[in-house]
Amino acid sequence: MLQATIPEIVIDTDCGVDDTFCTANFVALHKAGKCRIRGITTVCGNITTDSAYQNTRRLLREVLRADDIPVLRSGCSEFNDKHCSFFYGKDGHKGALSHLSENVYPTEITEPTSEQFLEEILSNAHTRPVTIVAIGPLTNLALVERRNPGILNNANSIIIMGGAIHDEGNCPKTNMASEYNFGMDGPSAHTVLAGRNIVLFPLDLTTKIRFDMDLILKRSEALPEEQSNFFKSIVNGAFESMVEYGEASKDDRRLNIHDVHCFIYFVRPELYQVTDMKLTTDKDGVCLTCDEDSPRPTVGVALSVVDPLVVQEVAISMFEAVSFI
Repeated sequence: MLQATIPEIVIDTDCGVDDTFCTANFVALHKAGKCRIRGITTVCGNITTDSAYQNTRRLLREVLRADDIPVLRSGCSEFNDKHCSFFYGKDGHKGALSHLSENVYPTEITEPTSEQFLEEILSNAHTRPVTIVAIGPLTNLALVERRNPGILNNANSIIIMGGAIHDEGNCPKTNMASEYNFGMDGPSAHTVLAGRNIVLFPLDLTTKIRFDMDLILKRSEALPEEQSNFFKSIVNGAFESMVEYGEASKDDRRLNIHDVHCFIYFVRPELYQVTDMKLTTDKDGVCLTCDEDSPRPTVGVALSVVDPLVVQEVAISMFEAVSFI
């Protein structure tokens, strides 16, 4: 009897609160032997290039107890450091990671950069299939594609949180003209969207699916005390930021957790209604639809969910599936 192949993934992240909900769920799956995380590549986005690397290392070691997963630092995204919004604070987690650990993790000279790691993984994807989960600006992936045209097509799929098809943007760098991940590096979004096997989760979906904050806080109590306190802290901090920036009212205790949809789709794709569209972006990362006769491949765009309550349950399944010890 043939043994089922365990799916392998690489997560490309800028390490914010919503990234952590996506990453932690994948780590729970990894620890349960239901997927294999080949590595986590970091990129400048919510926080600076080095902060994204440092805080992803802290998250993996201090919170999720997953030292077996390599974390790589971007070698190509520092040009964006001056544009970071710090929506979730300097550590991407409203101080929760900085409070938990002040460890500084040096980048080993022998380690590849994020983009070198992705290039190696994708070069061998014909014999070792991989899915890329991209939940930050697309700087790393685009550089790999520019160096090796067509290499992104080697991935089984590339699941991306980014873009806004009809909705307004949320990126200060572009005066809110575009979604944050695309707006931070519009040319890279343009490059990556020319590839095949892409599924996109835009603001049109992620801002409309709100997660019950009090339910998340209650479910997090299933974790050991240190991890439970961490998740409670970032949930409360994320809600404070949403209220501060006018994305929620104090009386509506529900969260947007944009990036977690990439995880939910990975394990339960049938929960999303995905429409094929031909898309490109302008230099600011504003999504533009192409004519039907355009040579650009179609992108699968998730614009609605089948059952919001089930989506929420999958998003917080990590609290019951595994304790991060």
